[in-house]
Amino acid sequence: MGSRSLSSRTVTVKGNGLPQLMGQPALVFSKLSGTERLCELFEYELELKTPDDRHALFGPAADLDTTALRGQELTVTIQLDGMGTGMAGGVGAGTREITGMVTDVRGPIAVGHQIVYRLTLRPWLWLATLTKDFRIFQQQSAVEILDTLLSDYTFPVERRLDVARYPKREYQVQYGESDFEFFQRLTQEWGISWHVEHNKGKHRLVLTDGNGAFAPFASPAYHSIRWARSSDRIDEEHLHEFELHDRLVSGRWTSSDYDFVKTRADLTVRAADPLDTAHAGQEIYEFPGDHSQPSTGNDPWKEGDQVARQRMEALRQHGSRASGRGNVRAMVPGCTFTLANFIQPKANREYIILGTHLLIEDVPEASGGSQPWRCEVAFTAQPSNELFRPERTQPKPHTHGPQTATVVGPEGQETWTDEYGRIRIQLHWDRQGKRDANSSCWVRVASSWQGERFGGVHVPRIGQEVVVDHLYGDPDCPLVTGSVPNQLNMPQWPLPEFHALSGFVSKEVRGERANTFVQDASEGQIQTQLQSDHQTSWLGLGFLTRIIRGSGRKDKRGEGFELRTEAQGVVRANGMLLTTEARANASAHHKDMGETVQRLTVARDQQETLAELAQEHDAQESTDQAEVAKVIKAQNDDIRGSGAANPEAGSFPELAAPHLVLAGPAGIEASTARSTHFASGEHLALTSGGHTSLAIGQRLLASVSRGVRIFIQSMGWRLVAAGGDIDLRALQDSINLLAKLNVTATANRITLSAKEELVVAGGGSATIYNAGGITHKTSGAYTIHAASYTFTSAQKYVAQFPEPPKPGKGNLELFNHYANRLGIDGGDFRVEDALGKVTTGKLDTKGFAAVSGIAPGPAKVSFGKDPADTWAEGSYVDKPTWPKVGPADAAAGLASVAGAVAGQLLAAVGQSSQTLQMAQQFASAVKAGPAGLCALALSSGSALLGKALPAGTPTLASAAPHGTPASVRTPGFA
Repeated sequence: MGSRSLSSRTVTVKGNGLPQLMGQPALVFSKLSGTERLCELFEYELELKTPDDRHALFGPAADLDTTALRGQELTVTIQLDGMGTGMAGGVGAGTREITGMVTDVRGPIAVGHQIVYRLTLRPWLWLATLTKDFRIFQQQSAVEILDTLLSDYTFPVERRLDVARYPKREYQVQYGESDFEFFQRLTQEWGISWHVEHNKGKHRLVLTDGNGAFAPFASPAYHSIRWARSSDRIDEEHLHEFELHDRLVSGRWTSSDYDFVKTRADLTVRAADPLDTAHAGQEIYEFPGDHSQPSTGNDPWKEGDQVARQRMEALRQHGSRASGRGNVRAMVPGCTFTLANFIQPKANREYIILGTHLLIEDVPEASGGSQPWRCEVAFTAQPSNELFRPERTQPKPHTHGPQTATVVGPEGQETWTDEYGRIRIQLHWDRQGKRDANSSCWVRVASSWQGERFGGVHVPRIGQEVVVDHLYGDPDCPLVTGSVPNQLNMPQWPLPEFHALSGFVSKEVRGERANTFVQDASEGQIQTQLQSDHQTSWLGLGFLTRIIRGSGRKDKRGEGFELRTEAQGVVRANGMLLTTEARANASAHHKDMGETVQRLTVARDQQETLAELAQEHDAQESTDQAEVAKVIKAQNDDIRGSGAANPEAGSFPELAAPHLVLAGPAGIEASTARSTHFASGEHLALTSGGHTSLAIGQRLLASVSRGVRIFIQSMGWRLVAAGGDIDLRALQDSINLLAKLNVTATANRITLSAKEELVVAGGGSATIYNAGGITHKTSGAYTIHAASYTFTSAQKYVAQFPEPPKPGKGNLELFNHYANRLGIDGGDFRVEDALGKVTTGKLDTKGFAAVSGIAPGPAKVSFGKDPADTWAEGSYVDKPTWPKVGPADAAAGLASVAGAVAGQLLAAVGQSSQTLQMAQQFASAVKAGPAGLCALALSSGSALLGKALPAGTPTLASAAPHGTPASVRTPGFA
């Protein structure tokens, strides 16, 4: 049909699809009416009719093809009179265009003798109402989102915006909305107004964010519009109704928000711009303000202030509005005009036209050529000095209940998360997502328990299906609340067969192994298991049944608990009790071990009793087994603990020191296919109420450093060698045999050999064998019984003796203690042995060191400075020096030396009772001579100062050969 036009004097209709009959327009303009407002879709009804000279109701005009009209743009051009026909230049003041898309066609309609068609004209943006979509926009500002949204429509758009003021938003969703609903919501949220401008046969969408985008109509005739009473007849388009509408409005806007990375920040923003009226300070508070974008780097206060200011402007603008009516054809929304001649002078000002309702109706042509046409317009406006902001009439959609999504991430990854444990998801409705790391924003994952570095955490893996809800029902705020199984993510154990199993399974990243915590509620067979497939590590408690991921319950393994691994296992504690003393239903506290303590106490008593007997019989020194018993008692006291139990606080006294206690009422057994080693830094005590039995496959080897003391209370000691010799050797000292009754030696041959002398004595008589001969001594008779006797010449008997063992390397033990017996921690020492070899080192925390590998014999030892010492070197008592005098003069000088030493002590430590006592000891020591006084001075000085001797103070020691240790103590501590 092409582009055609219809003309009816002042109104012309032009556009594609207009029907024709016999080369002439089939329809002519009849009426145009409709409403157009800022930020709303205009809608005009255009009525076309058959010409007045055609009265054929049943003619071709009743059967016009209107299909071609739908979706076409039509332009209605209105001739303007402006300032009237009676003034020069009045006619031809310009034209006004209204261009719209034909969306509805109604007709044919019979009206009198004519046929009428009614067309609905709407803007091209109306096409956006015919859509519905779910789309995600990420890291785009509102303007960028609008550009993307409108790019689907091939119609002109003009932006009169300050683009830089709109921040990028991390995540915005078009959620089941038409494109127009989403467009309308975004523009309203960000204070962007819009209207449609018509010219040159087209209409374009104009986006604005300030009043500067509004301008007067193109024709100067409409820059100022006159008001006149309706009764006045003037040859000029004018307003015959105009009224102002002032109202009370809210004067304050406040909103706040929450940011999980600024949890304690006050994100409240405020804007206040009250009108100069009473009660103008009413406040509107909104939450959430939606101005926070956590973890994006955006400034929530700056963005919030911008939104709050726009909300306040939208409230304030309703305080002053205006409305009116007239016959002004160019009253166009989005244009400004200045009111003139109104009865209130201050009302004669510039206004922005917000909306209009227009009616233009042509009179029938048959009525005559000069009949008037009718134009009526009603409008609303507001002063141009008040910023216009769109009303928020388009609500943000809310989600209704949770939905599910799939966890996504980069290709090749199994997990993808950030420092907050957030994940990326692909929502099932998102048809534009690529199922990758960009399918969504970072989404927080809810946990049933979360605190500062404690709680529960589970990061859903890529490919899992998760449950997604939304904070406040806002589709822009997704939150993962859980996970659900699906065909690709089945439950850990086959269901419903193993419905009694519950727990957690964590699969190895990029692997197939798992960690498992499972609780088995099977009737009569409950258990709890903690498993790791690494080295098959497993802890089972209860009715032990193997549970395999993906298979469920398998073979039964017993009852109780089992801890096992194919790697190494370690148990550490600050004290530990391993016992088989049963406690039914945990009837006592966990460290309860009364039976164990009782048995250990009895054993300690047995040690003490037998030690006392051994000492009574001179089998032991007083410090031997008694010292062991003392240590055992201290251990038992630690194990028993001291003080009262506090069940309310869960405090019980046992295991006051970190002991390892093993207890078994039925026995303790240990077995190994290889060797067993027991090491004790102090004593090793064995106590048995019955026999102590050793069954040894090869040799019993005992290497003892400081002697063997064996005491047998009764029944004797039997030593039997079924094969081989019995050797008793004292390599340095003697062998003493004592028997109250008899000593019996029975053998094929008995040889007694002595290198120097052999004495055989009994009952007061004796025979002495030595190199000088044989001497018999007796106070009684000397009787010899023999069949014969022979005396020959002298002959020497050479006895055979084993070679003495070669001297071994000696051992030396060093002790350096304070007067209170506490060891000097980390002190240096220097040892020079009999061969001049020097060994240096440090003492341990107890002031002890063992030096081995030195030559037997005397050794010289010196200790270094105490590491804990903060005194100056000069604060120590000086060593006394002795003048080289003869014996006769030595005694005379002792008193002065003693006084000098005492004076040094007094100067070092001040007067005290202890000092006086030490001085008395010095005076008494004079009688002992120089050596006694020197030793006393060194000993007493060290004790008085409570410190070790100064660095370099030498002492003498002796290194013992053959592994026998010797002790060295600082003089004064011995």
